[in-house]
Amino acid sequence: MNILFSRKIATIFAGFSGVGVITTLISLGAIYVFLELFQTPLILTYAIIYFLTILLSYFLNTLLVFKSPLAMKKGIKYFLIYLSGMVIGIVVLWLLKKTLSYDPYILAYLVLPVTMTWNFFFSFKLFKPKSSC
Repeated sequence: MNILFSRKIATIFAGFSGVGVITTLISLGAIYVFLELFQTPLILTYAIIYFLTILLSYFLNTLLVFKSPLAMKKGIKYFLIYLSGMVIGIVVLWLLKKTLSYDPYILAYLVLPVTMTWNFFFSFKLFKPKSSC
């Protein structure tokens, strides 16, 4: 792997991470507003905000990070990548809970590198030009 390619991936990963931070902060704020101020049901709130932040993430990552045109087919694949990442995260969380005796919030944090790597790897494959890499 050459240095230029490694630098390009590092730059893309940094942008991907930045989008993740932005969408996470928006998600946390929206969850608070809807649950505490509007008293919406927990599961419904979680599902709607999860879907909307994946949609926002798709727009930001597509346009700003991967510099790719928006497309319905890619949008659906992107959503499926994140959905599969959530399933992987649940499995890893279950395994960690069975094997480690940490507090639940620590276990949840330990899952983040796994799901972030999963989501980045498959998002990169989805958006990268056919001629590169």
